[in-house]
Amino acid sequence: MKRVQAMDCMNKRPQGHVADFLLRHRLCASAYDWEEQLDAFLREMDAVRAGASGSLKMIPTRLDMDAMPTEPVSVTAIDIGGTNVRSAIVTLNRNGVVRIERLPAFRTPGIGSRVSIQEFFRIIVAGVQRHLSANPIGICFSLAAAPLPDGDAVATAGAKQLDIPDLLGSRIGASFRAAASELNLPSGQQITVINDTLAAALGGKLDAACAGYSGFVGFIYGTGTNIAYQEPSGDMINVESGAYCGFPTGDIDDLYDQRHIDPGCDRFEKMVSGGYQGGLMALVLEAAEGEGLLSAGFSHRLSGALAGEPLGSADISAFSNTPSGCSPIALACSSETDRATAAAICDAMTGRSAFLCSITISAALLRAQIGRQPSVPAFITAEGSTYLRQKDFREMLDACMVEYARRRHGLYCEFHPVSDAVIKGTAIAALRADR
Repeated sequence: MKRVQAMDCMNKRPQGHVADFLLRHRLCASAYDWEEQLDAFLREMDAVRAGASGSLKMIPTRLDMDAMPTEPVSVTAIDIGGTNVRSAIVTLNRNGVVRIERLPAFRTPGIGSRVSIQEFFRIIVAGVQRHLSANPIGICFSLAAAPLPDGDAVATAGAKQLDIPDLLGSRIGASFRAAASELNLPSGQQITVINDTLAAALGGKLDAACAGYSGFVGFIYGTGTNIAYQEPSGDMINVESGAYCGFPTGDIDDLYDQRHIDPGCDRFEKMVSGGYQGGLMALVLEAAEGEGLLSAGFSHRLSGALAGEPLGSADISAFSNTPSGCSPIALACSSETDRATAAAICDAMTGRSAFLCSITISAALLRAQIGRQPSVPAFITAEGSTYLRQKDFREMLDACMVEYARRRHGLYCEFHPVSDAVIKGTAIAALRADR
């Protein structure tokens, strides 16, 4: 029944002028050819892995994840995300995670105001200081960073919408240690830095240790988006798929891109991820009003309902769940026609997101050479607030994976939201320093 409902959801098509609007501006899945875009994405993956330049970053790392400690070991796991910082003391033994002791999360520095790399880590270290002891530390760093032999990593890309101008080229672990030393906190621990998508894949592997799966993939779909997988060689690859600039974009996508601090970068992420959905949707609805699809004054009413706050992905989900409710988009609608049009636009853009994400996931499965048999599918750890909360996204993604990945390429996979996957995976990475 769920599969039928998912296919029905994907097959909903807006009619008339709304459908034409979505197609002309490339805001719906039907504006793209799945096979053509998969081939292009795979070509860039292959080229970058071979050493060529591209918008993708294929960052390899090797971590021995098979040996678990025979006796309980405690490590500090710190998750520096694009929105929040989380910290936990994680105790593990040969059977997995024994205990997780958390601190309250706090907002990641650099959101909405500029900070230096030194100030960025001073704020983070001060926020997690109760977890700084002699324990080895695992740091999950959600931005692109190249691993070093000593477990540290060097930031290889700008900070997206975190305003940290001197981040590029900095050593994450060394910067953390310097900030701890400056604050007279323990700073001699071994630090291992890992990407959030790799951490998600490792956390999923730990969670499914006794089950029969052909391989493990991490998929992040929250503030940003990314994919990670393990190649047959043993290298785990952080793809930084959100940076991909090869998907064709529409004119509204291009206008939105130009309004950011990093125009021309992270184009895929700006098309689909939660950190960008609100701003993009506001422009799309404004364009729909300008073309007469929404009633005059819609954007003005939306602005008033937002009361100075930007439109966010949560606002879109609230409207999609209850078009007649009290969300800002619902309050901006002056008629049932407005509600139906806005709902069709939201559904179509969710469908575009699911369609394009299915391409990056399928490419990872093909490169990893996993998921070839229904009896041993690939295990995909799916992390992120947008994945969990965006109305119909999971159903649409499942439908795309069945329609394209399974039926056309014989790929079988299961999506699993794993509790504390990133924290668990980061803790496993920290064990590298303990062994």
